[in-house]
Amino acid sequence: MMKRFPVVFVPLLCILIFTMTLCVPAALSQAPPSLREGIRQYQSDNYEEAVELFKKAREEAPQSTEAAFWLGMVYKAQSIYQDALPHLTDAVTLRPPVKEAVVELIDILYRLDKLGEANKWLAVAERDEIYPAKTAFLRGMVQAKEGKYPESIASFEKAKTLDKNYTQAAEFQIGLSYMLARRYKQAAERFRAAVIQDPVSDLATYARRYQSMVEDRAWIERPVRLTIDILGQYDTNMLQEPYAYPGLGDAGEEKSLAMLNTLRVDVAPILPGPWLFNAGYALSSSIHEKNSTTHDVLVNSLSMAPGYNFGDFAINLSANYTHILKRNPSYDRYSDRFSVGPLMRFLLTEKKNEVVEMYVGYQKKDYFLPALDPGEDQTAQGVESSLSYMRLFEKGAILILKYGFTAEKARGSNWTNRGHHLTANSIIPLREKLKLQLGAEYHRTDYLNESTIPAFNKEKREDRTYMGMAGLIWDINRNASLMIQYTGIRGNSNIFLYDFSRSIYSVGAEFRF
Repeated sequence: MMKRFPVVFVPLLCILIFTMTLCVPAALSQAPPSLREGIRQYQSDNYEEAVELFKKAREEAPQSTEAAFWLGMVYKAQSIYQDALPHLTDAVTLRPPVKEAVVELIDILYRLDKLGEANKWLAVAERDEIYPAKTAFLRGMVQAKEGKYPESIASFEKAKTLDKNYTQAAEFQIGLSYMLARRYKQAAERFRAAVIQDPVSDLATYARRYQSMVEDRAWIERPVRLTIDILGQYDTNMLQEPYAYPGLGDAGEEKSLAMLNTLRVDVAPILPGPWLFNAGYALSSSIHEKNSTTHDVLVNSLSMAPGYNFGDFAINLSANYTHILKRNPSYDRYSDRFSVGPLMRFLLTEKKNEVVEMYVGYQKKDYFLPALDPGEDQTAQGVESSLSYMRLFEKGAILILKYGFTAEKARGSNWTNRGHHLTANSIIPLREKLKLQLGAEYHRTDYLNESTIPAFNKEKREDRTYMGMAGLIWDINRNASLMIQYTGIRGNSNIFLYDFSRSIYSVGAEFRF
């Protein structure tokens, strides 16, 4: 997997700063006036004047490697790397070559992502023993940008062994390599070491920031995560009782308090190379004040998704199994659900803040309670698919849009259907620890067969369900959050029994370990 290595200019400038004020070679005393004056302007940081003088020197002596070297250096000092490249190339390929130009050319090639050319000149520098410590450091930079993190760490270790002046910058870069290899404990140790070397330096300031970032990332990407949710609810229509209809009585028991508890364990080990794996287990219970002997449920869920990361594209084989127990009046096996299929993920931008996911899979649902009518047997199998887009904004805002399609062939003819689903969810930071959560869903389900229930007059059922949600999340610390949420649901159907409205008010807490 090719990963983009962060271009941290401060450590490079700290190490290569002397190249910006190189001593004039001995032969410079015989150099033309334009070159001598250009060097004086360059050393006085008058880069625009220096550029014109070095251009003139090159025109006067096109084969002069010294003129080519200095013109390349003044462009580099202004971060105009593309313009610096041809002149530094001339400085090492024309005769006599400028020894100092080799490492400067390697640095330019690194910055321009021309890693193949950089490796070519690194081999030359190593063969000719040109500034061995600096060459080892640049070798580490190139290897890190290539995603070869163990090799880059070895090169940085070599650089600081060859020259102690490289110790702080090498420790910093080793920390970055460990961070990108997702070895956060080792990364934090190296950043701490970089700070200790010179606590008041600019590089130490960078190291402190990265140390904090690594500690946060280590928490987020910890290989085993335990989450406990405790949620209290007031549900205005837990039975999804339909609107008043002639001849249909009101049970009067649809309003109820409820308690939802969830224990979730997620496992996401950091694997070597591009391999991916995550798995999860969740146990959740729903306990109601009313109708508890017929509607309380206990749900066990297991998921697993091994995969491979190709860089800007990743693929997982996603498998999910859910087992539901429902009171009747004791807990009995109610249903099993299983799905499996490939999940593909694409990064759309270099910033990696836009992601598209595609999923197509097989699903199977088994219901174990006997149906009152053969046409009402909900056991089914079919296809489920989805296409989603996620955008990450600055300051932690998130937007997720998703479209889903399902096609189910049910054992009972009344439940064979095609479904289209649209969802939109967002998280918007309001203050440092306070977030607003908004969501909306639309579900269109068309049942393909005429109903076998006499009261429905052979209607083909058509459901349209709308849901809106709004909530606030207060992160007390990284281990605990409080939340409050409202969810409104409106179900429209051409068959009166499935026409309903429902409001759910929730308040609770989440604990993370």
